[in-house]
Amino acid sequence: MPSRVDDNGNVAGDEKNETEDLLSRRMSSGSGNAAEKQPEPPLEAANDPSTDTEAFDPIREPIAKDEPKPSTGPVHVAPAHSSNPAETARTREVPASSRTAVMSEADWAAVTQAATSTETHDPEVPERRRSVLDVIGTIWITLATPFILLALAVRFVASGLFLKFEYFRPGFPADQFGFGSADREHYGTYVIDYLSNLDSRRYLADVIMPNGEPIFISEELNHMADVKALISLLYLIAVIGLIGAVLFGLYMSRRHGMGIHVGLRLSAIISIVVMAAAAVLAFLGWDTFFRGFHQIFFSDGTWEFYADDSLIRLFPPQFWVDAGIAGGGLFVLLAIILFWLSFAGHKKRRALKKSRRQA
Repeated sequence: MPSRVDDNGNVAGDEKNETEDLLSRRMSSGSGNAAEKQPEPPLEAANDPSTDTEAFDPIREPIAKDEPKPSTGPVHVAPAHSSNPAETARTREVPASSRTAVMSEADWAAVTQAATSTETHDPEVPERRRSVLDVIGTIWITLATPFILLALAVRFVASGLFLKFEYFRPGFPADQFGFGSADREHYGTYVIDYLSNLDSRRYLADVIMPNGEPIFISEELNHMADVKALISLLYLIAVIGLIGAVLFGLYMSRRHGMGIHVGLRLSAIISIVVMAAAAVLAFLGWDTFFRGFHQIFFSDGTWEFYADDSLIRLFPPQFWVDAGIAGGGLFVLLAIILFWLSFAGHKKRRALKKSRRQA
């Protein structure tokens, strides 16, 4: 469209303004088209390593694993190429900084010692320990037991029960001077009581017959006093031996003590051997054995009496034969029981010894 100019050569105002508006519209239209034609940037993938500036590199940064918590002891590390990891294992000490703050010094020391200890913890097997008192106690029990058994055997023979059995059993010899079985039991009971009580010889001296005569003469009273002294000494030794055996037995039966089975077994064996030897001597010659026994424990002339003396009438030779058999039999029976009791717990002791050897 042609422009109009004025006399001075200037473009007319309206046309000039239209021209400027046209140019500005073209420029804005061109910029809009340019903006429409510009491509939009692609969406960034959250897990795409190619678009992440801080992407994960599997070569330089391997995958991190959960680290185990610090141990309280040494950690044994076996090389991967080793065929026997137990022999080639190494020990890595845990640094002190890994100790938790809640543990005390004493607890930490105990845990560290237990963890670093290389000793093999075997099962606890009680071991019996032998002390000087154990040896003395075994000797005491071995020597005291025969006296205890002998005291029991003598007390059984010197009892009213055995006396009554003897006087009324068939075959027991009758008194040729007039004592019947009831008379023998009556007067013999005084003798038995005298041996076990604390009275003097006056106890027997006051025993009289229906005619007023004393039943025992002076020589018989002296002999019975000697018999009572000997039996009282036996009872005293037996009581002391029993008390000592009980005390030593309690000590030896402690947790790690050697026990009393050895002492019981030895005493039983000794008792049986001694009684067997005495039985053989008595069987070979009863009179010789009887006289030899009295000659050892009594003075000569104090134990021999006439056939019509009361002690012979009440206790004839057959009574002493029966008393020896009954007393010896009871003695051996008790010794056998002790020998059997000495094996009580034998299997348990053998198992403990086997466990100690294996340990």
